[in-house]
Amino acid sequence: MPHIRIDTFSCAEIPFEREGVRFAWYAENLEHRGEGLLGVEVSGVPFLLQVKPKGDSVLIKAEKISRPSPNALIKKALQAYITHCKPTVLYSNIANVEQAKLKEPLPSLKEIADFDPADLPDKPLWIEVGFGSGRHLIHQAKAHPEVHLIGLEIHRPSLEQVMRRVDLEGLQNVWVIDYDARLFMELLPSNRVERIFVHFPVPWDKKPHRRVISDAFTAEAMRVLKPGGTLELRTDSDNYFRYAMEVFTKPERVRLTLEKNGEAAVRSKYEERWLRQEKDIYEIRVEALEISKERELAADFSFPCAPSVRKLFEKRPEKAWIEEDFFVHVERFYAIGGEEGLIRVSLGSFDRPEHKFLLIKEGRATYYPHEPVATRTNFDAHRKLKDWLCATS
Repeated sequence: MPHIRIDTFSCAEIPFEREGVRFAWYAENLEHRGEGLLGVEVSGVPFLLQVKPKGDSVLIKAEKISRPSPNALIKKALQAYITHCKPTVLYSNIANVEQAKLKEPLPSLKEIADFDPADLPDKPLWIEVGFGSGRHLIHQAKAHPEVHLIGLEIHRPSLEQVMRRVDLEGLQNVWVIDYDARLFMELLPSNRVERIFVHFPVPWDKKPHRRVISDAFTAEAMRVLKPGGTLELRTDSDNYFRYAMEVFTKPERVRLTLEKNGEAAVRSKYEERWLRQEKDIYEIRVEALEISKERELAADFSFPCAPSVRKLFEKRPEKAWIEEDFFVHVERFYAIGGEEGLIRVSLGSFDRPEHKFLLIKEGRATYYPHEPVATRTNFDAHRKLKDWLCATS
């Protein structure tokens, strides 16, 4: 992760713009003085830099909730801060910012905040969950130019590597998205997808609630698949195979195809290694059989009020609000000058929570860097949060 360690942090000149980087504001942690967040924007991408004292020095790095891709954006922001504010740099790993292989987001990268199903090309739609090295995703895109593929991946190095390959290959039928597949499915219209690939997901034997395959994911997959469309799971894990078979056979009507150690269109390096180790490879295909109802949710994530951050801090809840299907946890408060600022919150479902900031500035309260995914649980949690904000104003 790009970061710098400096002697002291100065924010006297903010706001300013340097080398194409806009430094909009500094928000100080109201409970831990000296800690704070820098609001920056690079190439139209807003994100936060975290400022944190470390002994006799100060660490500045990207804040994880808003962290952008590629990493070159973070390096550019850190370099601009050094150039403009001229701190004594004790350590830096951003010296190669100009030599970065990927300096800007490429057209294949789709930000989840800007994703609109209406923008999907009028082509058959395939989705790969956790594409890793991208070998299978790139192969399918080249072999099927008539298909539009969406690759979902939360591992940043893999995302950037595949983004570069898509650009070098000149592929026009691939989007890569840095987002949790379990949430992404809820954004898609019903009966729109032809194939969903989930190849060699992490087994999570000790934390099964973190598995991609679940009752909820399977239900969403069957909703977005058109009749005859398939969800394809490949795994080398005996435990995951048995778990998936239990999940896939729960629906009232289902058609499964099972193959063991069959041929694959393309194999990852890990699959090749597992085959050399004579491990069994299981492939399960679940076929959608029925037309699904359209998903309807008119979620308005706006706030009609924007009270003082300091006033909200004084009346902060002592513990999280926990309801039957959702929760809201107000975590940290940051002040921008007098009454403006940021509030860090977690909200939504228990197994798929969203982590966001509320930015209260210029008389408005908005989610930062973008709104939660439009799910029922997120909207219910938002209404709880909205009631608290407005009751405090």
